[in-house]
Amino acid sequence: MYGLSAADEDIQARARAFADELIPFEVAAELGGGLPGDVTAAHKKRAIELGIFATNLPRDLGGGGCSTLQQVLVQEQVGRVTNALGWAAATPPSWFPPVATDDQLARYLLPTIRGEREECYAITEEGAGSDVDAIEATACADGDAWVLNGVKWHVTSFNTADYCFFQAKKTNHPERVVGSTGGHHLLFLVDLPSPGVSVVRTPAYSHTISHHHPIVAFENVRVPAANLVGAEGDGMRYSREWFRFERLMVAARCAGAAERLCAEMSAFAGARVAGGAPIASHGLVAGMLADSVTELFAARSLLYETARGIDDCVDVKL
Repeated sequence: MYGLSAADEDIQARARAFADELIPFEVAAELGGGLPGDVTAAHKKRAIELGIFATNLPRDLGGGGCSTLQQVLVQEQVGRVTNALGWAAATPPSWFPPVATDDQLARYLLPTIRGEREECYAITEEGAGSDVDAIEATACADGDAWVLNGVKWHVTSFNTADYCFFQAKKTNHPERVVGSTGGHHLLFLVDLPSPGVSVVRTPAYSHTISHHHPIVAFENVRVPAANLVGAEGDGMRYSREWFRFERLMVAARCAGAAERLCAEMSAFAGARVAGGAPIASHGLVAGMLADSVTELFAARSLLYETARGIDDCVDVKL
């Protein structure tokens, strides 16, 4: 129906089987605010075994080397599972390989692709939001190191990560923590924990998952010069690459969630009896079910064609 190849259908089936294995853990995760570490580690191991971990990274680095469409197919199935349990099928930063140094590849990216390390992004700030150029976090060169200052919001997975990407603006004034007007955006790798990095507060969210989104303060955090990602001034470009990728994968997970909802409400409507007949037989309910499935079909078609369009524009290693 959607013009999938045999390879596409194969990875989709593996991802669906993985999601089906995770769904029975949802209630325990909801009641417990997540799952025990050994359980989540087993889920990550299973995702690696099934070939649905790091699907967005090149094969020569240990990733799946999947097309954008195949990545979407995996994340769509991940979206069928609640409580972020499907995040075990992680997608490390695919923008990173072309700009990473050999040292950064060895210490950060390759272990992440192997499932040994986990990253998070410290970018958003209270007064910036979607206008990332308005951030006030600063980075000041100091000999063979950089000194980082700033407060970041919504640092998703900070509590499970062992390093983060920190977005800042270059300044020549080490004491200047806020209000920087410098134009050079920089991106850094910061190991967690590190001196000067602390959680200010962990806000409560409407969902119950083991990945938290805390407000994190960086106060005079020193990182080696070798932890600067790419060239000075290019930090925003790398972050935008991540934004573009992740927004497409968010759309894929939403399509998966919609599929699960359609399936569950159809099953409920077929079993729920009112007036002596299943409510699915009532015209109004049947119409709502049909509308939902039609909207899902249209959304999925748009999603798949967007992914195909990206694949047509880039040289994908398969």
